[in-house]
Amino acid sequence: MDYKTLAKEARIAVLGLVYKAQLSHIASNLSIIDVATVLYEKVDLAKDRVVWSAGWKAATIYYFLYKKAVLSKEQLEQFPNAPFYGLAETEVPGIEVNGGSMGHGLPVALGMAFAKKRSGEPGTVYCVLSEGEQNEGSVWEAVMLAEHHSLDNLVVIIDVNKIQATGYTKDIINLEPIEDRWKGFGWEVARIDGHSFEEIESGLKPGSGRPKVVIADTIKGKGVSFMEGILLYHYKSIDSETYAKALSELQND
Repeated sequence: MDYKTLAKEARIAVLGLVYKAQLSHIASNLSIIDVATVLYEKVDLAKDRVVWSAGWKAATIYYFLYKKAVLSKEQLEQFPNAPFYGLAETEVPGIEVNGGSMGHGLPVALGMAFAKKRSGEPGTVYCVLSEGEQNEGSVWEAVMLAEHHSLDNLVVIIDVNKIQATGYTKDIINLEPIEDRWKGFGWEVARIDGHSFEEIESGLKPGSGRPKVVIADTIKGKGVSFMEGILLYHYKSIDSETYAKALSELQND
């Protein structure tokens, strides 16, 4: 599988969607694309579920739902007009939880995984969290409950890009060592390079007898040199000059 080419195509498309919409969160979208590329190549949406707690990565979510034929090209091109907002909404096919308020996605994913277990349904529930969402108490309540019920059909993916809304994560609430926190609650833990396709592919395999968390170390704004690791591009929208410069970098990578 040529993940590199698929991810490049995704970055170009998502950059275009965010620019056209004149929305923010471009750097957050770019950090998760390598993980999302592998994830959506692997999932079978007939039995698996993907819950995006980090709903502000909406352009990425909609793009990959389009690639999985859940959304049409015409629907994708409606972004960001209703119901295809800049924060993912459940009015859109394939969206399992509304985006915006942090810490809600994992409890929903937990419920889905628990229901699958009780009914004997096959499939895995994947939940994409941001790094900053771990500031929310609802996340840790769900973490404890998932371990208690041995939900080995639940895989959490954390986009650890080191930046959240108002600053660098280490300066707001230092979460490191993240893997020790999750291990302490009994989860299977894989810490990976979130831009290594080989590590992503291996990491996404479900746990054995218990829930699994994939801690993906990523770079905010990955693929566009002047956005990488820069707080400004968490919220800054893209003007025509910035778009052209970023597009040129992605096309020539």
